[in-house]
Amino acid sequence: MRSKTLVVMLFVAAVGATLLFRRPYNGEAGGSWTFRRYMDGLADFRDSVSAVLADTLEVRTACVGEGGTLGGLLFKTGVEGSRYLDCCDIFMDSLGWTSVRVGDTLESVYTRGRLSRVLGRPRNGRGCYSIDFDSTGTPVGWGWVPEENYRRLRAVVLEVESTVWESIAGNGVPGDLTPTGRVVTARDSVRRVAYIKNFENNLANKLFVYDIDFYYDVRPGDSIWVLLEEIRYPASNETSFGRIIAAKYVFSLGGMTEALPFFHAAEPPAPSGTVVLLDYYHGNGASLRTMFLKMPVPFGRISSPYSDARMHPVLGYTRVHRGIDYAAPMGTEIYAVGDGVITFRGWSGGYGNIVRIRHANGYETGYGHMSRFARGQEVGTHVRQGDVIGYVGSTGLSTGPHVHFEMKKNGAYVNPSSEIVPPADPLEGEELELFLAQLSVLEEIWNRMTGGNLPMSRGEEVSAEGE
Repeated sequence: MRSKTLVVMLFVAAVGATLLFRRPYNGEAGGSWTFRRYMDGLADFRDSVSAVLADTLEVRTACVGEGGTLGGLLFKTGVEGSRYLDCCDIFMDSLGWTSVRVGDTLESVYTRGRLSRVLGRPRNGRGCYSIDFDSTGTPVGWGWVPEENYRRLRAVVLEVESTVWESIAGNGVPGDLTPTGRVVTARDSVRRVAYIKNFENNLANKLFVYDIDFYYDVRPGDSIWVLLEEIRYPASNETSFGRIIAAKYVFSLGGMTEALPFFHAAEPPAPSGTVVLLDYYHGNGASLRTMFLKMPVPFGRISSPYSDARMHPVLGYTRVHRGIDYAAPMGTEIYAVGDGVITFRGWSGGYGNIVRIRHANGYETGYGHMSRFARGQEVGTHVRQGDVIGYVGSTGLSTGPHVHFEMKKNGAYVNPSSEIVPPADPLEGEELELFLAQLSVLEEIWNRMTGGNLPMSRGEEVSAEGE
């Protein structure tokens, strides 16, 4: 027993002497091993591996423009030679994708410079065509992948400290946005910014554009509860923003506003064959939107109002101005102010590039001086309120970047700022009953996803307090 005690004492003394008299570590001359140095080295190695892995994956994307072809898409994404011929044969003969339309896209996925997968996405399809290649470049599998196979739901809770953008950037971006889980490459950074922008745009400029002024109403301590749909690509291990399914904004000073989904029967001017449309409502079935947005550009500034006698800045004489000019930076997105069908899309004299849309109840709107049009649209395309239809420019008779916005009712010009437009119809009868029944199920699932703290709807009385 005494010998064992002596051995333990000698061991403790040796360790103490080593720690007491050892020389400080010198990375160049060598020295004692330290746990901190080991962990720092491990972290550096992990980061370098993440960078290497991120650089091994490349996704090239091309979109069909006017007169575009499937072969052109393949060439744009680098698919050439025998792989080009294989893709053409498989897409057209085996999968039946015989022609492409404006707005269709194609993605070619390269792993360490080798083509591993080609994905074809029809604009109006609910899925994609997929062709997989082995290490020798031989196609080994292909088929149609329904979109539900790569879409997922995610619940996000944001606490506002400064701005909504910073809140999304801090806690709204998914951890598997990139293949490595980190923002390493320039492409990763671009995809992260695009995710945040899409998230904020859907929240501020589409869902809550009528209820919240995101310049003045946002306060520290506000909370945002979002149930969103993301697109997960298993082949590239990347995630993209899809759309917001439901959202609740709880104000720190009290009160709450909601955007709750409901698929309802389509009515004119929706195109034939359209069965249902997605709209958003408050908890009591009241519509979240009016028939038209207040303006066609986000945060636009009126540079020239509707007038019966305005000095034209280019022509130099007085004449009527049957519209409102909204000044905005070149390239700013222009939104359709309401649901409708595009009736004209092209050049029209002093208007420059202009889009005209026919709406319900005899309304028509026009958007002039565009720099360019949005992709994937043409005359006859049905657009939803808030859809991007073009970009601010200065084409035609114009002295600077702006959009000329005009409105007609039953063929006669009206002042958009003073026109009393009908509100969107609330849900009633059987639709309201179905909406409330679906809402209870949605909130139950959503509540579980958020850990049981979701602020609940209360019908006529909308409260910010959870149950």
